[in-house]
Amino acid sequence: MAVWTMETEYIQSCNCEYGCPCNFNALPDKGNCEALVGYRIRRGAVNGTKLDGVTVAWGLWWPKAIHEGNGVARVYVDNANAEQRKAVDVIWGGKNGGGVFEIFNKTFKKVLPTKTAKIDWKWNGYSSGFSVKGIGAVEGAPIKNAVTGAEWKGHLVIDTGINFKQAYVTAIKKLSLHDEGELNFEHENTAGFVTVTKYSEKGPLSSTLP
Repeated sequence: MAVWTMETEYIQSCNCEYGCPCNFNALPDKGNCEALVGYRIRRGAVNGTKLDGVTVAWGLWWPKAIHEGNGVARVYVDNANAEQRKAVDVIWGGKNGGGVFEIFNKTFKKVLPTKTAKIDWKWNGYSSGFSVKGIGAVEGAPIKNAVTGAEWKGHLVIDTGINFKQAYVTAIKKLSLHDEGELNFEHENTAGFVTVTKYSEKGPLSSTLP
């Protein structure tokens, strides 16, 4: 098994309502799961190959709840040389632990080949987002009170989280992914999260709020 670590900025979007019931062992409120998540690696290495500055997006789709399987996924990577792309495949391929990386890969029926793509990264707390050139985008913002329009700000703590331990809870103003097959969807005003997480092959070690 490869030895690896990384500290990464993390932006999550999916098609569920704010907060996402999957975080509470409930079923997805739309009946299925469609997501585009992003990582900008601050520091990281796989068996000595450094990943500092590499940016990764992960397109994800499941026909029902994640644990029921039959999912489809593709990794998009930017600012990486050939050796670094191989290291990214080690982590996101899920065969070397890492909590969410290992668990999600057990639920996929199909993993499409990794694509190299330009990823523009916006790191700004509740308003963080990113775009994968020509493929998809995530636009985050604070949740707003439906009556007064006031911004709601708060964070979620998950002591046993497989993906993160804590994160800002955000609104995703727009989520889009236009790739082949099932990785083709658009949503507005859905669930989002922003955090910085340290991972290793043992899973998420700690998370800090931006």
